[in-house]
Amino acid sequence: MRGRIVVRGALPGLVGDVNCSDGVNAIDATLVLQLVAGLLDYLSCQQNADTNLDGTVNAIDAAIILQFVAGLLDTLPP
Repeated sequence: MRGRIVVRGALPGLVGDVNCSDGVNAIDATLVLQLVAGLLDYLSCQQNADTNLDGTVNAIDAAIILQFVAGLLDTLPP
């Protein structure tokens, strides 16, 4: 199904860091959006993409990453 990626049993890692750069920034949000739009087939650290821990990766996860990067959120889920 296009636009909905299901995540099962996320592995430990830095939530929001979808490119394995050891940090979370706007590039991570961009990559999530590209994945959801079908422009990318996978992310290097896709297990870190489900930032709201709802079991799917979608544009909401990208928005949460951007809110964190902008300082509107103090933390991302562990």
